Amino acid sequence: MRRAIYRAWAALRARPLLRRMQELERSQWLSRDEIEALQIGRLRDTLTHAAREVPYYADLFRQAGLDPAAVKSVADLRSLPALSRETLAASYDRLRCRDGARAGVIERSTGGSSGRPVRFLVDEKEMTERSAHIYRNLRWLGWDLGDRMAYVWGSDIDSSEHSGWRGGLRDAVAGVLWLDAFRLEEATLDHQLDRLERFDPAVVIGYPSSLHLLARRALATGRRGPLRGIETSAEMLAPEVRRELEQVFGCAVLDRYGCREAGVIAHECPAGGRHVNAEAVVMEMEQGEVLVTTLNNRVMPLIRYRLEDAAEPAPGACPCGRGLPLVGALRGRVSDIIRSPSGRLIHGEFFTHLFYGAQGVSAFQVEQTARNTLEIRYVADGRFDARSRDVITTAIRSHGDAAFSVGWVPVKSIDPGPSGKFRFTIGWSPSDRPDSRNSPPFQ
Repeated sequence: MRRAIYRAWAALRARPLLRRMQELERSQWLSRDEIEALQIGRLRDTLTHAAREVPYYADLFRQAGLDPAAVKSVADLRSLPALSRETLAASYDRLRCRDGARAGVIERSTGGSSGRPVRFLVDEKEMTERSAHIYRNLRWLGWDLGDRMAYVWGSDIDSSEHSGWRGGLRDAVAGVLWLDAFRLEEATLDHQLDRLERFDPAVVIGYPSSLHLLARRALATGRRGPLRGIETSAEMLAPEVRRELEQVFGCAVLDRYGCREAGVIAHECPAGGRHVNAEAVVMEMEQGEVLVTTLNNRVMPLIRYRLEDAAEPAPGACPCGRGLPLVGALRGRVSDIIRSPSGRLIHGEFFTHLFYGAQGVSAFQVEQTARNTLEIRYVADGRFDARSRDVITTAIRSHGDAAFSVGWVPVKSIDPGPSGKFRFTIGWSPSDRPDSRNSPPFQ
């Protein structure tokens, strides 16, 4: 009954979404040449729109001598510099479409997994496009519209649409179970395993580290109840974690790669190929670094946006028969898990979610310098004041652990680690880290 109600609602209220899903079901089976032609056509449309309506790109294309109408391949983009997070933040107003204030435009922000949160704009059409691609990818796991899905994701801090009676009603109708990935102590893991077993979702979507803890708990307690499909996201999926999830839960595990700014960029299929959603993005690799161009966001198109992730090309075709291009090994974000003074395991993403939309913060890093001590280094202007810091401190103690001592250290910059990647959380281990560190005084 619930599935029938949801399908009826979708038919009445989400016709653009259903229509786009049908189009994407067909386009994935086009030949490689046909998909490339479709992608280049969308790219020319995006560049033409950007040259006409976005001041930043109008100037950039003129300086680079780029004629959008003359673009015949992705290689033609190489005359343009990459768009960095810093440029997106500094040129935010000039990167907006001239009619970007129209109804339906939504401002979103990243959690700053690179240590530097940014704001960006989308509209309803772009969000519909993203949903259609997500649903197409989930169908590769056997899910279909109206089937139940569970998320091991976020927390109530970031997921207000799933809280309260309205959120509960919406989730019940849509067939969604939302589990807090930030609550990782044993009692909570047992409760989450109970809820998953009763809910019996067609697919579970979550952080690899959180799902891995669930698998370890299921193994330790003899609860090897099978799931029907798992989609991992937001972190790098290690081969050993994939194997353990498959063994414990007895189902396929497919990984997706994306970001808030561009949506889902690539997704694994059951045959093992990692396919780029070519109808939505152009993915380039410049000296191994990922650059992405969005093809459907008209209010703030991102052209050659640097994700600060590394990837490898994947030659050849996938045995599944899809013509969507492939990308090889990805080296993405890995969140440290912090163990609180009371022994609770806290997912690293918990801290990045606290900084969503924080005004004035250009970079931050949370380090556990002792079992009960967190040091938050941050780069910010005057908008991020003592009251803003107190709000985040209170949230850490309320949702993380009340025993934490939280210190705030203003810095001029935060250097990347040896790998060149920024770590937004750094855990503490008593075996290799002393209780005290030479650091600036707390504020």
